[in-house]
Amino acid sequence: MNILDNRVARHRRHREERQRYLAELELLAQRMRSDGSRLRGEIEQAVKLGNPASAQPLLQRHGQLARSLAAVEGQIAAAGDALAAADRELKRHELAAAQRADNAGGPEGRRPPRAGPAFPSRGS
Repeated sequence: MNILDNRVARHRRHREERQRYLAELELLAQRMRSDGSRLRGEIEQAVKLGNPASAQPLLQRHGQLARSLAAVEGQIAAAGDALAAADRELKRHELAAAQRADNAGGPEGRRPPRAGPAFPSRGS
């Protein structure tokens, strides 16, 4: 595996990490939305029963959950942007590796061997 292949593999791992992180955030947001729905149901039930005192802590929890969900949705947007950037970088490196492989495949892509000594002599 050459250096270019290592870079492609590193960028592929980076993109996969970004994908996993985004999936985890989306799962968290989904759980928070379902918790919010459950809390709304509990709040409605407490109000129906005529017990506003028990609804107050539920309303506070629901408000905190809504703020947390908004923060997670902001993180999802940022993670989506980071994933798109990682995907662009990976594509760029894959393209460079493919071009390098194409150029190395034929004799026209290779440099001719150097003629003469690698370093000029000082004695002349």
